[in-house]
Amino acid sequence: MHNSLLISESENTNNFPCKQNLNCVYFIHYYDKPHLWRNFLSDNLLSNLNSVQREAVQHTEGPLLILSGAGSGKTRVITHRVAYLIKHHRVSPFRILAVTFTNKAANEMKERLDELVGEGTSKNLWVATFHATCARILRRDIEQLDGFTKNFTIYDKGEQVTVVKDIIRQHGLDDKMYNPRTIHDLVGKAKNNAIKPDTYANTADGYYEKIVAQVYPMYQDTLRKNNALDFDDLLNFTVELFKKYPDVLEYYQKKFEHVLVDEYQDTNRCQYELVRHLAGEKKNVCVVGDDDQSIYGFRGADIHNILDFEKNYPNTCVLRLEQNYRSTQNILEAAWSVVSNNKERKEKKLWTKNEEGELVTCYEAMDERDEAGFVGTKIEDWHAEGVDYKDFAIFYRTNAQSRIFEEALRAANIPYQIVGGLGFYDRMEIKDLIAYLRVMCNPFDSMSLRRIINVPTRGIGATSLERLMNFADTEEIPLIEAIDRVEEIPKINTGIRGKIRRFAKIFDKFDGDDPTPADALEHVLDTTGYLENFKGQRTIEAQNRVENIEELRNAVYEYGTIAEEPTLSDYLENVALIADIDTMQTDDNTDETNIVTLMTLHSAKGLEFPFVFMVGMEEGYLPHQRSECTESGLEEERRVCYVGITRAMEQLFLVHAQSRRTWSGAEYRVPSRFIEEISPHLIQRVDRYNSPFSQPEISYIEEEQVGLYAIGQIVHHPKFGRGKVTELTESGSSTYVTVRFDRAGSKQFDAALAQLQAV
Repeated sequence: MHNSLLISESENTNNFPCKQNLNCVYFIHYYDKPHLWRNFLSDNLLSNLNSVQREAVQHTEGPLLILSGAGSGKTRVITHRVAYLIKHHRVSPFRILAVTFTNKAANEMKERLDELVGEGTSKNLWVATFHATCARILRRDIEQLDGFTKNFTIYDKGEQVTVVKDIIRQHGLDDKMYNPRTIHDLVGKAKNNAIKPDTYANTADGYYEKIVAQVYPMYQDTLRKNNALDFDDLLNFTVELFKKYPDVLEYYQKKFEHVLVDEYQDTNRCQYELVRHLAGEKKNVCVVGDDDQSIYGFRGADIHNILDFEKNYPNTCVLRLEQNYRSTQNILEAAWSVVSNNKERKEKKLWTKNEEGELVTCYEAMDERDEAGFVGTKIEDWHAEGVDYKDFAIFYRTNAQSRIFEEALRAANIPYQIVGGLGFYDRMEIKDLIAYLRVMCNPFDSMSLRRIINVPTRGIGATSLERLMNFADTEEIPLIEAIDRVEEIPKINTGIRGKIRRFAKIFDKFDGDDPTPADALEHVLDTTGYLENFKGQRTIEAQNRVENIEELRNAVYEYGTIAEEPTLSDYLENVALIADIDTMQTDDNTDETNIVTLMTLHSAKGLEFPFVFMVGMEEGYLPHQRSECTESGLEEERRVCYVGITRAMEQLFLVHAQSRRTWSGAEYRVPSRFIEEISPHLIQRVDRYNSPFSQPEISYIEEEQVGLYAIGQIVHHPKFGRGKVTELTESGSSTYVTVRFDRAGSKQFDAALAQLQAV
């Protein structure tokens, strides 16, 4: 041991981390050689890092871009870098700003720093999300901007939409034609791109955007009058503050000697400007991200922020974290095979010391039930061999795809959870439509009536509903009877009475009969405009709801083909039992930590599972039909696929269906182009006909006519119009008819469900 003194418990060691926080070891204090103390600490801090991670931690001056591949340990690098600045370079925690995208990431970073540096260290750091960071800055300096005080309120999304709704009504606009949520989302999109109201007005193209251009400044004025900000304002006003008041900017530039930004590939224009301002002349800014995982373009994220970082910050040091600690070699090779087809990306390739592992399994299912059955049976088999349910994940591109897997897992009594979303029958639009069907089956269901009487909006407000309910209570009659006797309620005016009568007529068609669920649902959609209401909205949320409604249509038509008694009452009983089973699966006897995970590919980012099933690997799903029409959209879809693949640790399954049964007939599906981009030597294809889910192989019918259809016959379909029958095939007990339509191309239908009429 060198000549030195051990730190005694009574000695003043304020300048050094407390020994209790360093694994209870007494470290040597070199009174005359403090640099040796710092070297000892830094060596201990760097010992568990690989060479590139170590270089990223030790590069502390000037702009640094860390390209962190999936599973490469970026969180470890960020936290160790902050700890290194504090321990080795003696940077005060007060002088460090670390920005994340989620509160979870911020809290995780704080916990790790407390472990590395010492309990309580994180309290002195600015470790927060972009929004929380800006809110803290504005609490100090917002009064420099006219019209706001430090005790401003931050409106949540519901309150923001209410402001838009009030503006629309005040100016006599129809909130059905100009949906408040749609307008709010368009205003938010403008704010994400740092577009102010006057600039938006000058570039507004088309009647709808011009309405948004009118609402936008009024929305901002309303917030200002209420001393309120929305989430986008937190960012925009901070940037505005920095631009208008150099002294404020200088204060924060001097305060923060080092700026670190996590998930930089997800930043929008405003966040980019915020980082640029804070970096200042020193430009001690370190950003960590992966352009191959930039999948939030629909939220305003701009991949060029990370692609152009070196252009925006000259003399940037670029480091690539390419060693993956998560996946097998084959999984990483498959991921690279896909993402390397993108043109807009930084060159890098993940590698691992992990074993080669299993080949990627590709399974072509006959249809959606075979697809779900394959996944469910695989999980059952592995669980029987001792694999925990929590090791399995099912990824899909859209929430609407979850239904068939929920049903398959439920039928097999496999516990599951949906992450980042609700179960299919718990989603707002599904609950609304089920409520309509319940009232159609049972008009005395007052709970369902109350839910839908003003859905979609038809001008029957809460006051009118309360008066109807009071009348029903006074007369001791069901709510539906109060609706029928609305003329007897004096406090409800003539206009509202008319709206209530029109609502009641929706349920007159079947008048006591028990229709099929498909007929009942189509009647509701036709008479209420519920589906068209969402189709008219220009938001991702509305498009997701449309997809869920279409999936409900598929569900009721499918029920009609498999149920012994496909009546509406039987279907509703089945739905109620599904909800009851879900409740039982989450009771006290269920281990909520050992369950299969279902989620969209976007929700899967940042997670990992030993066994991953990527389902619906078909054109139209992945790449999604909304995105494949542009090169940038297609490249983002490819990155979505890459994110899904790199979540898998041990085994990856890519599953697609040959056809899917929909409410309009069987639909032939094309495998995703991303499957074809994977090198063939990395894939093993499961033979459907030798699998436990086998169906009889499709055989072509030798006869030219089967039942109502014949080769060459001209037919008409209610959705696709006029077409010619080109092919008749059999699969087991089912017959399929292929029609080439004049406008829609070729479609395949189950002959029993085809809805085709001879012309």
